[in-house]
Amino acid sequence: MKQPFAAAYISVFAKEKKSVFLTGDLGFMALEEIRSIMKERFINAGVAEQNMISVSAGMAEMGLVPFVYSIAPFITLKTVEQVRNDVGFTQLPVTIVGNGGGYGYGIMGPTHHALEDLALYSSLSYMTSYVPAFDEDIFPQLAIIKNEKKPSYLRLGLAKNHRFSLPKYTAVRHLKKGSGATVFALGPLIHEVLGVQVVDNNLYKKLDIWCVSELPARLPKQALISARKTNRILVIEEHAQIGGLGSHLARQLPHFTHLYAKGYQSKTYGNQQFHLNENGLDTAGIHKSLHNLLK
Repeated sequence: MKQPFAAAYISVFAKEKKSVFLTGDLGFMALEEIRSIMKERFINAGVAEQNMISVSAGMAEMGLVPFVYSIAPFITLKTVEQVRNDVGFTQLPVTIVGNGGGYGYGIMGPTHHALEDLALYSSLSYMTSYVPAFDEDIFPQLAIIKNEKKPSYLRLGLAKNHRFSLPKYTAVRHLKKGSGATVFALGPLIHEVLGVQVVDNNLYKKLDIWCVSELPARLPKQALISARKTNRILVIEEHAQIGGLGSHLARQLPHFTHLYAKGYQSKTYGNQQFHLNENGLDTAGIHKSLHNLLK
């Protein structure tokens, strides 16, 4: 999603005089146009993520609007103290952009995977995390960030092509009606859910599907009604068990089956799809869970 992010950022922020963009020496083949437009307002801060957050906080204190970009684990796990102390206490409008959320950087192994990032930011009450599911989500999310002027985290993942018209963007969107089971998927994992149609169309027809793109997540009334009616609920996320979507929905739903990132079952590393498969988060694993839930 880094290229759609760059295009949306240029449209919403890049030409505004107070906007600044900091990168931790990353963004090849995505950020070149941002750099060209912003000139001296585009800063390569080097491999110094903690410092980059503190510098962005100082810029925000001066009235600038900073975006800070790196790969997800580097910009979240390494910097949580600076985010808490420098950005959070005064609730400065700094936006942290983490590319490759979840298992996004696959074969590079656990040091490059972000499976706890949302849990960290969920513990900071002033922070909103945005998890776009489709490329088209990034523009409205940036528009919200621009309007709210508060600390935020944009977790970029891997979007796939889709063949249907998306409903208007909301934090929790209803993508498909069904009466057999209610499914809540966080961000890009919605594509694995939609893939069930190819595997088992009869089962797919029974699904009431909801896409969640922001945390904290407050379910709309219609989603709660669906969950009560079906009484079969599946929550899916590419994140650790605690602190992500499941933790947020546990306060709103009486019970559910939870598919989440369990780590490294085989103690081997592969691409993102390998890890989704190993954790039952790919289409085949989701189909199996739904089949068991419905029988």
